[in-house]
Amino acid sequence: MIIKKLLVPFINDKILLNAERCYIASAAISEPAFDFLLSKLPPKCKIDIITGLDQPTDPNVLLKALRQYPNRINFKIHTKNLFHPNVYIFDLPFRKMVAFIGSGNFTMGGFKDQEELSYKIETEKSVEEIKTWFRSHFEYAEDLSEKILTEYEEIYPFIIERVTENNRDKRDFLGSHYQFF
Repeated sequence: MIIKKLLVPFINDKILLNAERCYIASAAISEPAFDFLLSKLPPKCKIDIITGLDQPTDPNVLLKALRQYPNRINFKIHTKNLFHPNVYIFDLPFRKMVAFIGSGNFTMGGFKDQEELSYKIETEKSVEEIKTWFRSHFEYAEDLSEKILTEYEEIYPFIIERVTENNRDKRDFLGSHYQFF
């Protein structure tokens, strides 16, 4: 099933409210989306997250995951190459599962504001295949650490500067109708 706005099934289908475990692989994570997700998931819900640091993930997300949620979130960093999947998998009550694969990053733009496309998968076999893919990347990724956080905080302003320049160039090329985050 095609999903245009991830937030719709997350909320309307009560996926976040009922999640028992959550697996996320995303190219970028914003603090507002991170805070939103954590506020909607049950406190007992364990979360596995993997991201690359190629795209602008807010360092505050890494800080919160490392210091505020060490027993709830298992956070890893993909370091082998460019990492750009956007996969959300939820274990639900009664051995049900659902997954979403698409273009939406773990940002409010990716969830609701931007033009994104996701596909909802509910068949057990297909969700298990996606989980296998997730585990294979999660297993070999680096654990988030204070060292990684400190080094990333140093380069983050330069990543944001490049993204801002890139968006400015796109706007100049496409005209004033082009909107970006």
